Amino acid sequence: MIAREAENFFTQKVKLLNGELVMVDKLKMYIGGEWVEAESGDTFSVTSPVTGETLAQLPKGGREDVKKAVDIAVEAQEKVQRTPIKERIQLAYKVTELVRQNIDRYAVDLTMEHGKILKESIIEVEDVTPNMLWNAEDLKRVETPVLNAYSKPNMMQIVVRDPLGTIGVITPWNFPWVLPAEFVVQAFLAGNSVVWKPASYTPISAVHMMQCIEKAGIPPGFINMVTGPGNIVGRALVEHPMVDGICFTGETTTGEDITKRAGLKKIILELGALGPLIVMNDANVEKAVEDIIFGCYTTGGQCCCANERILVQEGIHDKLVQALTPKVKKMKLGDPLKDTTDMGPLNNESVVQKMERHVEDAVNKGGKVLAGGARTQGFPTKLYYPPTVVDDVSTDTLFNKVETFGPVAPIITFKTLDEAIEIANAPRYGLSMAIHTKNFRTALEASRRLHAGQVCINESAYYWDYNNPWGGFRKTGFGRVAGKWNFEAFTDLKTLVFNIGRSEF
Repeated sequence: MIAREAENFFTQKVKLLNGELVMVDKLKMYIGGEWVEAESGDTFSVTSPVTGETLAQLPKGGREDVKKAVDIAVEAQEKVQRTPIKERIQLAYKVTELVRQNIDRYAVDLTMEHGKILKESIIEVEDVTPNMLWNAEDLKRVETPVLNAYSKPNMMQIVVRDPLGTIGVITPWNFPWVLPAEFVVQAFLAGNSVVWKPASYTPISAVHMMQCIEKAGIPPGFINMVTGPGNIVGRALVEHPMVDGICFTGETTTGEDITKRAGLKKIILELGALGPLIVMNDANVEKAVEDIIFGCYTTGGQCCCANERILVQEGIHDKLVQALTPKVKKMKLGDPLKDTTDMGPLNNESVVQKMERHVEDAVNKGGKVLAGGARTQGFPTKLYYPPTVVDDVSTDTLFNKVETFGPVAPIITFKTLDEAIEIANAPRYGLSMAIHTKNFRTALEASRRLHAGQVCINESAYYWDYNNPWGGFRKTGFGRVAGKWNFEAFTDLKTLVFNIGRSEF
């Protein structure tokens, strides 16, 4: 049975922008098969960026809660590993069925706690199903080699994959359904027990997902969820000596701290990015503009693979800017629950302040704001920041050095492909990069020289698929996830060595 608090977690009325009502209540975290408060009794509130109202209260977990969750997960781990693959897969199937039954409700709640427009929230919740099912099918087909030994005759080596053990999963606020759907159940599918720490800005979605996991029949201790601040809960999880692996998506500075604290754990890090979209003189302007708008303003630009920089060759600059700017100005900022809205509020004050710093820095160094560029007044919160275009951005600006993570297209002009590649690679982030060109040789040259985990040709940098090896180079972290690559991330190789000449079986 799902606890009453987790099943009916809205009890107070909050007026939305469109006049509808939604309910709020006190939620709990999930440890050892039970919905529980923090040991300290402390709580924190979730405030809607849409309305400014309190949506829910959750337990503010601490080190004692992490210890309890890890102890339970470690105790359960052998049972997880011994659970037949068929049963693990069936559980994933049931989770997706439960998610599908409530997509509309979950999407509204996601929009209210995140700020992204409803149609994007619906797509995100819908993406949970193919994401999990893809991995469930991949688990059926995990392959490892059988090797004939070289150094000694009559020896055979059978390579298998063993789960890491107990994995700590720390997920961010920008995709509170898709990212847990990539890591939490997948870590279990690979045979691990899990302690999951969701982001504190968007934990309502995490509670929903945990509800579905519990209702699907997950045995106690197999997957646990501890809510609370990252510098306490996340850090305790990273430092715990019985945690065997850490999977983290978030800022580069936090990732660097994790590498210092984690010790000899296996770590999968997907950190910050500064994805360039390069537009060559021969590019199709209409399609390039389409990809710029999608890659800069979807999810309010709050995505690791967003187009963070638009590098435009000088011969096409004017034409592209003249095509882009009017379209951006027509985009509607407002109530994210309305179908006519193109972009809702940003998620939190830190994101907006970073936008302001980066725009101001660019303008002080010669940049020109062609669209947006300042908070929009007249909304329930101060988090409504419009789609922005800044032209004449120099390479010494913050836009070209630090991830902005907001709705902006900073336009940097270049002369040659060599110069574009140098600008693209200079900040040493390398998740997703893109180039628009009609010249195959140019595309191939760029794809070879751009240092990123993914290079997109005639596509936005904002591209992701269920089965590609997702991850980056350099300051973007290390390790790959998604599709079959999850099973490489969440397992280790073990070799079984048989002396065939001595064996009597």
